[in-house]
Amino acid sequence: MAPEPQDESLDAEFVGVPPPNGAHFPRANELIDLCGNEKHRGSFALPSVAPVFWVKYGLGVYWNEVVAQDMAYHELRRLGSPVRAPAVFYAVKKRNRVFIVMEYIPGVTVGKCLEQATSQSQKEHIIDQVALSLSELHRITIAPGSRPAAVNGGYIRHTCFDEERAPRHYEDVDQLETHLNGFLKGTKQKSRIKNLSLEPLVFCQSDVYPDNFMINDAGDITVIDFADVSILPSSFATFQLYNNRLGFNIRGKVWVPTTEGVDNTQALLAVCGRMPICRGLLENIAAKLPGGDEETQNRIENSLATSDRLFYP
Repeated sequence: MAPEPQDESLDAEFVGVPPPNGAHFPRANELIDLCGNEKHRGSFALPSVAPVFWVKYGLGVYWNEVVAQDMAYHELRRLGSPVRAPAVFYAVKKRNRVFIVMEYIPGVTVGKCLEQATSQSQKEHIIDQVALSLSELHRITIAPGSRPAAVNGGYIRHTCFDEERAPRHYEDVDQLETHLNGFLKGTKQKSRIKNLSLEPLVFCQSDVYPDNFMINDAGDITVIDFADVSILPSSFATFQLYNNRLGFNIRGKVWVPTTEGVDNTQALLAVCGRMPICRGLLENIAAKLPGGDEETQNRIENSLATSDRLFYP
């Protein structure tokens, strides 16, 4: 087992990829002090001239981003992908505030690139790059036996749910299917989710937004925000092709692994359609269904609290 954080005042500490030779950044409470009292979310380049690091911090920054981004960085490299994720060098959590030191990515956001494009062909190339990024994320291997959850094991983060977060943990995909079907039944929808456990699990990016993709001068694309990534059946990834904040259509351009004869996209769209006016129902029925009991939920939550304390060498 990995040792616990070296500083007992920290709730969690993560040491990732070694920084470039000769590059140094503050750690632990020195990093926290440098970020100041900004509570919700802040960010800055370090050093301010010729930056090497990007620091992101605050209550609006989640530990899931640390784990998911680190996974994407290593897996995309292993796949030999042309798409990149920034390296995570270091992260700490203290009193619900998360502080991440990651690789500084030079370039321009996709949103800005589209504004600056001078022809339709340039715009189409940029859109194709976004589609490629999502396709490559879907190629990331998910360990057999994984349960549907945020990458760090926490509550699922996905736009299908109220405030982009599931109201409970799930031990397996069948429990997720039962819960969502209970919601569909309770809201008098005809659609039902079927055979969800037969779908492949994917690395599902839920926050599909132009400013979460960067393109550098060489035309290479990098995905830069992983807070809302979860391990989910593939229909949840297909759902994002219909329900996103891109402002352009990528359906038909993104590869999503599927199981022949199984597609729950329309049922998920029905869930999402009723969520704004029936949001309380999903939470109200959560404890009444398999795995929603207090003992099971506490067991999963306690296992996460223990893993968050780990120091990763």
